[in-house]
Amino acid sequence: MSDATPRLRFAPVTRYLSREIAGQESAKIWPKVWLMAGRLEQLKEVGDFLTLDIDRESIIVVRSSRTELKAFYNVCQHRGRRLKEGCGNTGKTITCGFHGWRWGIDGKAQYITNEEDFEPCAGYSRDLLGLQPVKLDTWGGWIFVSMDPDIEPLLQWLAPIPEVFEHYEFENCRIKWAITLTFPCNWKVALNAFNEQYHVEMTHSQLNKYGLAKAPGKAHGKHSQFLIDATSGSSNLGTANARFKDLVETIEYREAERDRLLSALISEYSLEASKNLRNHVTPEMTPAQIVAKYRELHRTEMEAAGARWPDQLTNQDMARAGVDWHVFPNFIFLPSIDGALYYRARPNPNNPEECWYDIWWMQRYGEGKEPEYEHKFFPTLESAAGVNPFLEQDFSNMRAVQLGMHSRGFRGAVYNPLQEIPIRNFEKVLDEYLQR
Repeated sequence: MSDATPRLRFAPVTRYLSREIAGQESAKIWPKVWLMAGRLEQLKEVGDFLTLDIDRESIIVVRSSRTELKAFYNVCQHRGRRLKEGCGNTGKTITCGFHGWRWGIDGKAQYITNEEDFEPCAGYSRDLLGLQPVKLDTWGGWIFVSMDPDIEPLLQWLAPIPEVFEHYEFENCRIKWAITLTFPCNWKVALNAFNEQYHVEMTHSQLNKYGLAKAPGKAHGKHSQFLIDATSGSSNLGTANARFKDLVETIEYREAERDRLLSALISEYSLEASKNLRNHVTPEMTPAQIVAKYRELHRTEMEAAGARWPDQLTNQDMARAGVDWHVFPNFIFLPSIDGALYYRARPNPNNPEECWYDIWWMQRYGEGKEPEYEHKFFPTLESAAGVNPFLEQDFSNMRAVQLGMHSRGFRGAVYNPLQEIPIRNFEKVLDEYLQR
């Protein structure tokens, strides 16, 4: 069905419940796409590594030299033992903890325990036992990997995203905090909870105070976005129609709420600028002039801290970028001048009604001023209570949606044809892959 001619439909719930469909995704989705594995700043030193566990596969990415990264299937070529977990520094070699086989960080086999036992075998060569490579490329400071040796180049896969975000300079951002949560829902339920703004007026009702415009979605091939469009109308909750008369107050409130509840899409630079804005405006200033003054104060604060302002970034760039981008299949990022909030959903291969959800906030820092951070892991939603009040407002929805999908009274999801286009497009592309 074309999104240009939307009609009411009930999307089947089986894709969120079925083990059979999870098995099809295992065969037709995860091995056939580019997957965000991490950030370049996680691999600063030679020997630094990180792992990406996705479905039943695990991939290890390692800095093999000052100028090069390598990616391999994270599995011993002897008996299939997984080699690494998490992240760290492996030195110059990757060693299997079972029988001691050893590889260089270039993937070549260096040591086979009692190799003389294998040498009489016809056709034996140590070269045959190197770690199996995985395709790797980078964009915007993010590392992407693919298990498909014939997949299109990363920049072609991501299009039009690299061109849209050319001036955001994401490569200059550094991670401030990171969490991984275990969600009692299918990975697509979790992803879709962050793939539209239609839920904000109810789920994040504290934001209604300064008014909400609709956020229409747009499809871009495999990927999608949504944007704020004040001409589309406002929220239909009564409280949401109240708008601050004072734009300065709106900016100050918005940034304070982001800092207090989300700790993202905001920095100490923009927060301080919002607090000082009132001292730098006059009654005759237009809204555009007030926003420009806020940006000027924001830039001053950022540069005073030694961080690089993205000086080629324009208002047109930001309007085109919008609020949120979904990179098929499982990566979402929300851009801001200060950095980006980004998410990744990963399925539990043993249970289609459970997943892992990774969340990061990265921002701009002066050279050498980026913070040390701890990647925190939470096995249940209860264990994450109090960690991020804003995101916790979303968490309860995901549990309730997964439970509700089992109801005999639920005929299937009915998506908003304007504001939930990203989800409609996501499911369309999923179907295309599963039908291949």
